[in-house]
Amino acid sequence: MDQINFLNSVILDLQRKNEELKVKLKKMALTEFNGNDENDGLGEVKKKKKAPRRVFCDICDCFDLHDTEDCPTQTQSPDSPPHTTYHGSRSGERPYCDICEAFGHWTDSCNDDQTF
Repeated sequence: MDQINFLNSVILDLQRKNEELKVKLKKMALTEFNGNDENDGLGEVKKKKKAPRRVFCDICDCFDLHDTEDCPTQTQSPDSPPHTTYHGSRSGERPYCDICEAFGHWTDSCNDDQTF
């Protein structure tokens, strides 16, 4: 008999919680339908404030310091030479040395006597 009373009390408690959740869900659906206004239950309507957008830098992998476009690591230092504006012709072939693994001369004209 005690087990039956205990189980009945558990069922009643779960039914009560279920009803509370249904009421809460209905309130949430109404506030969403009414334009995301939050009602505090006293008749006052409060507007939800959206958090400001957080900036993130993909290079530094950090939040709230600067945006990727404003990253100080990608800015050119004043003593470095300016970036080139000539990129060569696409149809031209650049001399490359397979021994040195560097551009600038052909493998046939390499004077590197070291062998690996």
